[in-house]
Amino acid sequence: MHTLYRFFAAFCSLLMATSPVLAQDSTATSPWNFSAGADIYYAYETNQPDERDRLYTTQAARHNEFNLNWGYLQADYRSKKVRGTMALHTGTYAQFNYAAEPNDLYRLIAEAHAGVNLGGSFWLDAGIIPSHVGYESTFSIFNEIYTRALMAEGSPYFSTGVQLSGDLGETLSFKAVLVNGWQNIAETNEAKSVGLALNFRPNDRLELNYGNYFGNESLLEDETLYRFFQHTYARYNFSEVFHAVVSFDLGSQQLLGASGEKTTETWYTGMVLGEYRPREHYSLAFRAELFNDPQQIIFATPNQQAFEIAGFSLGFNYFPAENAALRFES
Repeated sequence: MHTLYRFFAAFCSLLMATSPVLAQDSTATSPWNFSAGADIYYAYETNQPDERDRLYTTQAARHNEFNLNWGYLQADYRSKKVRGTMALHTGTYAQFNYAAEPNDLYRLIAEAHAGVNLGGSFWLDAGIIPSHVGYESTFSIFNEIYTRALMAEGSPYFSTGVQLSGDLGETLSFKAVLVNGWQNIAETNEAKSVGLALNFRPNDRLELNYGNYFGNESLLEDETLYRFFQHTYARYNFSEVFHAVVSFDLGSQQLLGASGEKTTETWYTGMVLGEYRPREHYSLAFRAELFNDPQQIIFATPNQQAFEIAGFSLGFNYFPAENAALRFES
């Protein structure tokens, strides 16, 4: 506990990113939209990690070097009955998040999904889709602060399968998924996983979200080791210039003991985040978080130590244009 806590307390970095997005097709009535982005960073960590790889993160993952966190090219198609997205990417984000994929070509795919309208607001999409759980976006420019919380790093950024989504009223929407597993493209066992997300927006100030995931995470063909994960957040806009987010995750995982017996272990994480934007081109953001994973279900540690972390981030953001950001964070 002491070593890990000291590591995060000592962490200090300068991070920069520019992300041009939504470079729209010049034909306003075209169903096609093309976009591209670049997320470039420099990170310095006083802990001097071995081989320059920063531990426990896939964002700005390299120490003391300028690098590409995420570069992408994306094409979107939208009509009344059909929609689809194809996005290719590269960078250290892709390198670390897709490291377990057995096919090198899979690691180039950020999104690849197509959907059909089932009537009204209901859509059925299939393919490699963004995760249905989580608050912080994969796109750095859409987040309050540059890096991701351990909460985001410890839950899926993407899934592979089918998703049913739609509105259940003027203030409530949902997503239901059937996917291969916990952030993977290639299947790792014979089972499939399910998940549900509900988003409630009763007014312009408040947003409430709940999501879950249930599936077999065993890598053994004849064994089942179930994982149940729950994610929730509340966002409140106190004014036009300040909003805050409170989020909490709780997960449980069956583990197989040395003698073959099964135990169920848990992990949990919490986050408080806020952004103050008094001017269009400037903002200040903060994040406080904790992550408790005593059995290293999500984060493996040296010498089998419990993963118990408290962290704090403070960031200054400059937005020279609507689709660009220069960000500094410690």
